[in-house]
Amino acid sequence: MHIAVDASRLLQEKRGMGRYVRNLLRELPLVRDGVSFTIHAENGAENPALRALLQSIGDTAGRAPIRSTLALTTTTADVAWYPWNFVKPVAQRAPIAVTIHDIVPMIRLDHRWWKIWKRAKYRSRYTTSVQTSHAILADSAFTAQEIQRLLHPDMTKVHEVLLASDDFMPDHTDAAPILEKLGILGPFFMAVGAHEARKNLSVLFAAMRELARRGVDVPLVLCGPGARLSNAAGFNDARWLRYAGFVSDAELASLYKHATALVFPSLYEGFGLPVLEAMQCGGRVVCANASSLPQVVGDAALLFPPKDVGALVEQLLCMIGDEALRLELTRRGAAQAARFRWRETAVNTLTAFDAAISRFAQSKRKVS
Repeated sequence: MHIAVDASRLLQEKRGMGRYVRNLLRELPLVRDGVSFTIHAENGAENPALRALLQSIGDTAGRAPIRSTLALTTTTADVAWYPWNFVKPVAQRAPIAVTIHDIVPMIRLDHRWWKIWKRAKYRSRYTTSVQTSHAILADSAFTAQEIQRLLHPDMTKVHEVLLASDDFMPDHTDAAPILEKLGILGPFFMAVGAHEARKNLSVLFAAMRELARRGVDVPLVLCGPGARLSNAAGFNDARWLRYAGFVSDAELASLYKHATALVFPSLYEGFGLPVLEAMQCGGRVVCANASSLPQVVGDAALLFPPKDVGALVEQLLCMIGDEALRLELTRRGAAQAARFRWRETAVNTLTAFDAAISRFAQSKRKVS
């Protein structure tokens, strides 16, 4: 199978979707003999950084020719794969498979006028993607349901293909230096993610304030991109908050392992890789009972209604005070994480690609 890959975002996507694509470029040739790639990126063949990345992934990806993104329109590959939610530019002569990780740009969690305009723009892009594709890969059952609810595709095109985290096992660095820098000497909670509406950090912050009011001195380490929370947000003077910013994979793995728990209050996740990463690293998870998260964590996490501050406070207190619970969740988390493997993701991806090829062939026969 020759796969034309839209790699237009491969260099800038360091985590999340980028990890997904890099792992599949490594695994797909290991699952099926004869898989080959053509990589499509903005600068075409003149892209040494992309070439170096491909060579680090594996022999098959490393030898793949690099063509322009525009050349996707005329590719005659067995399948054209668009792994970044959208089909653009549209392949005219090959079956199309698109991975839709989530439809976050279409949901109404931010009502600023320019966000409303952007939602309309993205609705058009998603609609084009589901209409032109021959197979749609959804990260979770929740994402598949959201695609059905808001985009109304032919659901026989939709394939649930779960992600994994078994690649996320960097050598555990000593957590002491980063914790010392943050002024943490004892137990701590951690959170990851940008400060945006769907991440629901306001509920977590309210729970942390309540813990502080009760005299529970356990800080929260916040990891993620972007600047410090502004004074206007009212959190710079919160003694329980430690802002770590962007951390390396090794530092993140160490924080996952040593934290009392990763707290993940997100309202909306297409999959939610951080909760799986934390369990993979031997950590414990407290997360919202929302979107895809229950499917990912199974019985290996403490769940709470995403808007219920009191329920979250009680779960955090349980996690602090019950060592047996923490040990049990560590055990369950390791077992749950072991159910998700990139090799299995690759097997299911190829099944979806086969379906795209078959549907494309059927459409050609109908035309003729």
